Amino acid sequence: MDEVFVFIRRCKMKTLVFFIIIPLIALGCASTQPVDTADRLPHLVEQEPFPPLPDGLAQNRLSFDLRLQVAEDGSVAKGEILNPSGDPAWDSLALTKIKSWVFSPALHNGKPLTMWINIAARVKYEEPVLMRLAEIVCPSSEIADSVRGLLSAGKDFALLASSFSVSQSKDQGGNLGQIDICRYRDEVRKVLGDLSENEVSQPVEVGQKYVIFKRLADDVKFQ
Repeated sequence: MDEVFVFIRRCKMKTLVFFIIIPLIALGCASTQPVDTADRLPHLVEQEPFPPLPDGLAQNRLSFDLRLQVAEDGSVAKGEILNPSGDPAWDSLALTKIKSWVFSPALHNGKPLTMWINIAARVKYEEPVLMRLAEIVCPSSEIADSVRGLLSAGKDFALLASSFSVSQSKDQGGNLGQIDICRYRDEVRKVLGDLSENEVSQPVEVGQKYVIFKRLADDVKFQ
């Protein structure tokens, strides 16, 4: 099971910090087909932060055990916190956040299948990293390489996003606005962290797709 990042937002002295949850072990998998038919297990691609932990739990809660059903499209169809916080309202909000996560689905002979996964995770802190970004999400590395070539030739990023991207952000020319890049996995975060304003990345594999990112200037909506 690949590394997973889960964030819990907490406000302290007007500074937002995050708990990062990293899996200790994949406890086991079950699917609508036998487990041994899966050639590739799901891994987390993108996530939303958890809500703030209730007072009294923030310092004592060191781990969460999650059981998730990852659907064929990578969405979380069902979820359960196996060791709930003890605060039903918080658990309900956290589960809502979990169901917005995006995974790469399990695969068998190149075809996606629905699978249950269990994740054990521990908690640590990290500051948020906010950045204005745009994206072009391509379904294959070949298309991504072609689009990157067009960008190198001076073609407009927003127009190419509208024409080639398979993400909903294509309707805004790929513009994601300001986001916390901690929602992405380590290798993606490193690429984004190395970008200068208005610089475009090489294609990055994110799940089963390939993404070209552009870091936007902080003082403009898009360019």
